[in-house]
Amino acid sequence: MKENFTMTTNIPEMLGVKETAIRFGISQNYTRQLALSGAVKAVRVGRGKILINAKSMADFFNNSYINADEPATNGDIKPIPVKL
Repeated sequence: MKENFTMTTNIPEMLGVKETAIRFGISQNYTRQLALSGAVKAVRVGRGKILINAKSMADFFNNSYINADEPATNGDIKPIPVKL
């Protein structure tokens, strides 16, 4: 007799770099940078394929904000020294 087993663990939703970039409206390059830097949870599978935890990415953006304490730039243009 075959028994039915149910999984009692929560399996996180994992997305590829392209899928993650589309879902969160960011570039694939930035998505890859976040994964490789450890800013979001990700795993490498196979030959270089990166899978990113969707909840971790959502948490990253939900907890990120522009700090109002940072001084605003006044728009001054500063010359860049060039050696010829």
